[in-house]
Amino acid sequence: MTVTDARSDPQVQDAIKQLFYGSAPERCHSLATMWQQIEPLFQLVDDIHPDGRIILDAGAYRYVRFNHRALRAFWIAGHAAWEAYRLVAESPDLQQLDMSRFTALIAAFEQAIGSDDPTVEPLPAGVAEPGVYPDKQADPQGRATAELATIAAAWALLHEFRHIRHQQEGTGSVSGSREDKHREELSCDEFATNFLLERISEYAVTEGVDVELVRQKRQLGIYFGLFAVTLLAKDKWQASDSHPSVQDRLDAVRAIMEPTKNELAAAIAHVAFATLGQQWPGTPNLYNIRRSETTEDIQ
Repeated sequence: MTVTDARSDPQVQDAIKQLFYGSAPERCHSLATMWQQIEPLFQLVDDIHPDGRIILDAGAYRYVRFNHRALRAFWIAGHAAWEAYRLVAESPDLQQLDMSRFTALIAAFEQAIGSDDPTVEPLPAGVAEPGVYPDKQADPQGRATAELATIAAAWALLHEFRHIRHQQEGTGSVSGSREDKHREELSCDEFATNFLLERISEYAVTEGVDVELVRQKRQLGIYFGLFAVTLLAKDKWQASDSHPSVQDRLDAVRAIMEPTKNELAAAIAHVAFATLGQQWPGTPNLYNIRRSETTEDIQ
């Protein structure tokens, strides 16, 4: 990671806090405590950057960098994941799936990460600009998808937040072995997942809502975060020196959620990943099964 000129003013810090608070309101106090202890500094860098197009990393004991392109990618990926499920769930004929909208969303995702200015790349009809939340009554699916995409982005940034803590605790693995680096990545996924899930009962009681509905939404948002990771890692899903395979990450997160698994969230995620496998053969999938079996599940 290279620390360069970047926006790190209070407005950026407040925006990230609000992203976390909005995704897990019950964690406001614990997040404030961690913020005081760790003193992270979130940096918004340019979309055109010498370190790459997607900037989402952590280093130097307190810096978490991101760019608009990365957040836009998670937003579009969330909509693509929902569409991948919707087209199967609402199709009258599973032998004649209309993949056109899903294909358009995948194309929009690739345009966003490949364009010099992702904000000028058009989004498919019905997809609001990042951060715009459709009215619940007029467009309930659009609103739900936007909220799930937000949770997905929060999960990704919480992952980076944990990297900072590892560095400050002396448990970071920058100079460690391949296995140490993989272990840290999985640890960061675990932290982000547990942060969003482990105290949802408090939120449900406070708001007077069904805890299982909260669990369903949060677990699905996490799966959508991994769906975005899968899209970003296209054709590079295998393990590297620095990261475990995307399939290993997906399996590890699924195992964390297994004891309190929400069946509908798991089913939606399974269909979303399976649908992606129709477009991109060889993609990771929720239950780590062969593509032929996944195809049969869709059809």
